Amino acid sequence: MPVKPSNPDADVSPPFSLSPQAIECLLSSQQTLSDRYPWCSNDESTIDHYLKGLCAQIMRVTRTMSRIEWKHYGSGYASFVDAWFYQTTPQFNVRRPPRDGEAHTGLVVLLNRRAPYFVFMEGEKHWLARSASSYLPEFAMIDRLNTPAVLSLSQQVQLLLESGGLIRLSRQQLERPLPPDLHVPTLLTDRGFTYFDALFHWED
Repeated sequence: MPVKPSNPDADVSPPFSLSPQAIECLLSSQQTLSDRYPWCSNDESTIDHYLKGLCAQIMRVTRTMSRIEWKHYGSGYASFVDAWFYQTTPQFNVRRPPRDGEAHTGLVVLLNRRAPYFVFMEGEKHWLARSASSYLPEFAMIDRLNTPAVLSLSQQVQLLLESGGLIRLSRQQLERPLPPDLHVPTLLTDRGFTYFDALFHWED
């Protein structure tokens, strides 16, 4: 049976809430928000090492390739790791491939560095002869998996991440607004701040 594209607007997720203290921890560059290992170590290198192991497992089990941003997009601070998984098969081709270079759609997995949470998106990357382009994650992309191959891949990846102790959050869970007087230092939104911004922000 064909895999149908996901519909984030039809999602019915369990309640998810962050206390004021939790939000404060998420927006502090010095604190994590979990007593689970490796987040309880409060050490970014330890957390990233664990996430690298999970990403390697994903590639091995799903036979995918990846491009993963570990270095905060080159500057500033990102509260998450931006992992992109794809295959060099027609199912992952973009609708209008370039004449020169390479372009694919793939599964975007944002892995939180402060707590054991992740979200799914779909995004494209293009490599041309002298340039490259890529998606930049944003709230509107959460759970929008329109390519059947990407949706199918997400189901495999979710099982692997959950077996590693991580929890998937949905668009519905992350749309809850933050207090209006709270500012999140992020380049990923230009609207009112939400739980998404508290958990997944990038300050350049």
